[in-house]
Amino acid sequence: MQYLSISAIALKIVIIISLSLSQAWAVDLGASCNTPGTWVIPNKPDSFPNNHSALMSNTHGMDFILLGEQHDQAQHHRWQTQMLSALLAHKDHIAIGLEMLPRESQPALDAWVEGELTLKQFLLHSNWYDVWRFDVDLYEPILNFARDNKIPLYALNVSREFISEVSANGWRASNETAARDISEPAPASPSYTKALTEVFYQHEGSDEKQLEYFIEAQLTWDRAFAEGLVSAKVDTSRLVVGILGSGHLTYGYGVKHQLNSIGDFNILTWIPTTTGIACTSLDLVDKEGSPIADAVFITPNIAIANKKHKLGIFLIDSENGIVVGDVLKNSIAERSGLQTNDVIIEAAGETVMTSAQLIELIQNQAPGYWLPVKVKRNGQQLDLIAKIPADSH
Repeated sequence: MQYLSISAIALKIVIIISLSLSQAWAVDLGASCNTPGTWVIPNKPDSFPNNHSALMSNTHGMDFILLGEQHDQAQHHRWQTQMLSALLAHKDHIAIGLEMLPRESQPALDAWVEGELTLKQFLLHSNWYDVWRFDVDLYEPILNFARDNKIPLYALNVSREFISEVSANGWRASNETAARDISEPAPASPSYTKALTEVFYQHEGSDEKQLEYFIEAQLTWDRAFAEGLVSAKVDTSRLVVGILGSGHLTYGYGVKHQLNSIGDFNILTWIPTTTGIACTSLDLVDKEGSPIADAVFITPNIAIANKKHKLGIFLIDSENGIVVGDVLKNSIAERSGLQTNDVIIEAAGETVMTSAQLIELIQNQAPGYWLPVKVKRNGQQLDLIAKIPADSH
């Protein structure tokens, strides 16, 4: 995992929201949470179990179908690919909007769909590991599905620098608003404001003065995604399927709210959850009676081994190089002697200038490899060895 800039604490919390907001309420869903491969309809909880054909019959006349995810859950991405396949078969023509990439990466997405780039070239041209912190392997099924079926992909996001600016100074103080071509977001509903406020104050170090800007940053993300989806709709006249973090979708607070403020659209929201605690911690409706989604799919709780190596450090790209922001306990990095504020200048004999370069280099190392790392610490250069165990995941 990496931090791409040293931003206000508000930005760090905004990132966490897309992983945690949909789990901020608790309710016992009973037997349904122990039945993977089925659907729960929040407005009709007694109708469980529901099958796929019933869900597909509700897609007639839809403008947008928003598919949620927890970014690091492989089973969620497999489910998304399954839904894309079902929708393509049902509709013949769809377009896909991706939260993962900013609009500057659109040429790379176009070239990928046309078969002009290898995966390695796509990662380079899209700046994947500079702008998204999750392994591309998680999203490769979706990318390949779009490429194989010539389905247009749309980059929905904006740069983290822009979000950083809003989170630090507020929407109106941002000098990048016009350049990013995003209209001012619709105000948050009272329920969304309350939910975001609770998340904000859960984190030590949260500055009360930054709460307003924190909410504005989240709304900026929601608005960018909504306007990107609308642009895809205008360009293609197809059903547009959004691939988005569930925190932007739950209870209709985020992207759906912004879409409804733009126009009169027909929208469905489907989110996945995993059997066990992730499932039983969900509330099907909020205190105002709004459903968490139009439908919730129960995925199996299957751990997928990640063969990509991780040193266990938070990385910060700075003007001076790659700074170690934190070192996780019992990690490869801690055992190798890496410390907070070290500046990594070389790995495996190669000069590294960005965290994306370092991540790609680490992930390409074979199990059991001893990775030499050169760092600057207190004005001195040190040579360290990161020992990647043979059974590393």
